[in-house]
Amino acid sequence: MIETSKAPLAHPTLYGVATDGAPVIFAGRCAHCERVGFPRQTYGCEACGAHGEALAAVDLPAAGELISFAEVHRHHGADIDTPFVMAEIRLDGGLLLRGTLAPRLAGGLKVGARLCGTLVAGDRPGAPLELRFAPVEG
Repeated sequence: MIETSKAPLAHPTLYGVATDGAPVIFAGRCAHCERVGFPRQTYGCEACGAHGEALAAVDLPAAGELISFAEVHRHHGADIDTPFVMAEIRLDGGLLLRGTLAPRLAGGLKVGARLCGTLVAGDRPGAPLELRFAPVEG
């Protein structure tokens, strides 16, 4: 596990670290319809429109199932080196999100694989920690 107390997070309003050291996703759950939304906000539920205190903060474990993935070989951004793998992950908490995988290549990946979040240093020197997902061994 990475020592996160000395390295800043790239997006501290989107994810953080639980007391056990595991990464968590900062989401919100609607008290009226139970929809889980990301990123966390209080403006209004995307499903039913409830707002304010009806939207409770929830920290979701950064673990789930690989739904789809694509290996990226050309990218216009300067903040990430190619190749890299983008994926859709269905978190155990029900949320579907897109994220970058820790393996740089898709070799051996299979839809349905278990993934867990990990905090890794970005591709540039001095870059903050980014949440990426890696296959669970075993």
